[in-house]
Amino acid sequence: MNQTPITRRDFIAKSAAISAASTLAMPAIKTMAAQPDKPMRIGWVGAGSRGSDDIERCLRAVPQAKVVAVADVFQDRIDRGLNKIREAGFGDRLEVTEDTTYLGFDAYKKVIDMDEVDVVFLLTPPGFRPVQFKYAIDAGKHCFLEKPGAVDPVGIRSILESSAKADSQGLSIYAGMQQRFMPQYIEIIKRVKDGAIGDYSHVGAYWLGTMKNWHYEDRKPEYSDVEYQIRTWPFYTWLSGDCCVEQLCHNLDVNNWVMDGPPEICRGTGGRLLRNGPEYGNIYDHFGLDYDYPNFVKGTGMNAQMLGISSKVDNTITGSKGEAWVSRGGGNIKGENPYKYEGELDGETPMYQALYNSFATGEQYNMTPVLAEATMTAIMGRFAAYTGRAISWKWAMQGSKLDLSKEINEFGPLAVDPVSLPGITKLV
Repeated sequence: MNQTPITRRDFIAKSAAISAASTLAMPAIKTMAAQPDKPMRIGWVGAGSRGSDDIERCLRAVPQAKVVAVADVFQDRIDRGLNKIREAGFGDRLEVTEDTTYLGFDAYKKVIDMDEVDVVFLLTPPGFRPVQFKYAIDAGKHCFLEKPGAVDPVGIRSILESSAKADSQGLSIYAGMQQRFMPQYIEIIKRVKDGAIGDYSHVGAYWLGTMKNWHYEDRKPEYSDVEYQIRTWPFYTWLSGDCCVEQLCHNLDVNNWVMDGPPEICRGTGGRLLRNGPEYGNIYDHFGLDYDYPNFVKGTGMNAQMLGISSKVDNTITGSKGEAWVSRGGGNIKGENPYKYEGELDGETPMYQALYNSFATGEQYNMTPVLAEATMTAIMGRFAAYTGRAISWKWAMQGSKLDLSKEINEFGPLAVDPVSLPGITKLV
């Protein structure tokens, strides 16, 4: 792996270009008619609930898209995913056959290796993302990656190296960071950057919800350790990165978007108050994160999956002349320059249409740096909460050697890593 140091300045330069381009995502869709009949043949890797949602939404947004192959480690997930697409009314664009349905831990390679596949959708648990992304880029495939991009710093460096190779090959990479394509986020952040709230002093990212049993299922006697962990992957750090990485990365990305780059320092706390039994793996159920951005701007990240709490899933930006608020449900600005967004809210459709547009026209677009930046910002928070230590961006990107990946080639025994405890868990 290329060990060239990755600095905050490097990230700002790359991600700022993507941030600027993301504001053009909506207008870019209008050029789709340049090649209206060019099919986009999808290789579907990871047929779980989010994976099947991505495929359904892409087919709904892009009439030229069709699915020609699917891979997973579970046949029941493949069957359920395919049935979901058929029930949604897109059976005519499922060109998956018995010969292009692949099962097993190396099934993703078989999909990627198909000449008939134009774009690979990598929708497996994020712990597998860096290895599968590298294989896809080495094979010269355009990609759609679900978030987060990785679960550890070694994985982040890997996807950035793959990203550089994608650039050299002219490959387009899109990521499931819907806010970058949602018109209310684009409009509110543009106004903030144009001075609507003055000099801002605080950016806040919040994802608080009652998702206590998200992806939970009882363990059947026939499940091995590996099978059960993959089936309930959000509860294991090696697969999900913990909830602040898997979930809060969306809203931390918005903080970074506003700030034109990642934070410099993070401190954090967290724990397991309600999900504290072994059936909930080794993750926390809440995090409170404090970030230092340049120019004395403070950042907050709050994440909880706890039954009964008040929900809050949004971002706030506080400035000298007012405050901006934005969520998937709308946005407004209060203060000297009041504004309320009252337009469309859909971000899924333009995201998939932009992917098609890039593929069909050959206009390369690479979101990997943005995905990596948001993911590492969340990983910094997990580091801080797990260890009780203040974490710098520089150390996370250049110093940490943490690699949570596991070489899994078959179902079998796999011990669960201990729950992390501040003051006891060491930085790696």
